[in-house]
Amino acid sequence: MTGIPVAAVLLAIAVLAAPPPPRWRLGLATPRIGVRGPALIAGAVVIVAVLPPTVLLASAVLGATLLARGRRRRRDQDRARAGQTLAGAMETLVGELRVGAHPVRAFAIAARESDGTIGSALRAVAARAGLGADVGAGLRAVAGATSVPAQWDRLAVCWQLAADHGLAMAALIRAAQRDIIERQRFTARVEAGLAGARATAAILAGLPLLGVLLGELIGAHPVRFLVGGGVGGGLLIAGTVLVCAGLAWADRITDRLLI
Repeated sequence: MTGIPVAAVLLAIAVLAAPPPPRWRLGLATPRIGVRGPALIAGAVVIVAVLPPTVLLASAVLGATLLARGRRRRRDQDRARAGQTLAGAMETLVGELRVGAHPVRAFAIAARESDGTIGSALRAVAARAGLGADVGAGLRAVAGATSVPAQWDRLAVCWQLAADHGLAMAALIRAAQRDIIERQRFTARVEAGLAGARATAAILAGLPLLGVLLGELIGAHPVRFLVGGGVGGGLLIAGTVLVCAGLAWADRITDRLLI
C-alpha cells in the first residue's frame, strides 16, 4: 500500500471514530442535519475501495469477533446489575410484607424504589396483582423480558408455594433473596479466578501481531506480504480466523464454568 491509500484509510477510520460535537453529547443541542450517517457511509466506501479483499475479509472476521465479545461483556454486566437490583427489590418486598402490607402495595413500593427493567417488571407484576390476577403467573411472564429469568422463576415458585400451602411468604422470599446473593458471590469468585486465564488467552491472541511488528523491525516486511494478496492474503485470513476461533473457544470454556 502506498502513502495515499494509507492516508485515505486513516481518514476514513477517523471519520468513523469521530465523536459527535460536545453540545450534542451534553444534550444542549440536537442535530438538525444528519451528517454523521453520510460520513459513516462515505468512510465505509473509502475503506472498501482502498483495502484489498483479503484485508477486508480478515477485518470483518476480527470486527465481528470483537463486537460479539463486547456484547457478551455488556450482557454479563447487565445481568450482574439486574441481579443486584432484584436482590434490593426483594429486600424491600420482604420488609413491606413483614409489616403487614398488602402484596400489591409491597410490589408497588419495591417497583418505585427500583430502576431499569427490574422496576418495569415489578410495576407490571403490581398492576397484574391489582387486577386480581395470578401473581406467580405474572412473575413468570416478566421473567423472559429480563436478563435474570432464572431468579424471577425462583421468586415465582416461592410465591406459588406460599399461596398454595399457606407458608410465610416473607420467609420464602427472604430465602430466595439469600439464594440470589450467594449465587452472585459465587459468580464473582469464579470471575476473579478466571481473570488470569482470560488474560492469558488475550495475550496468546496478540502474539501473532507482536510477531508481525518484530518482523517489521528487522526489515522482513511481513505487512507488505500479508496485505499484498495471493499467498500472503490467504495466510492473513487463515491467521485471523484461527485467532478469533481461539478467543471464541476460550470464552465458551469460561462461560461453562460460570453456569
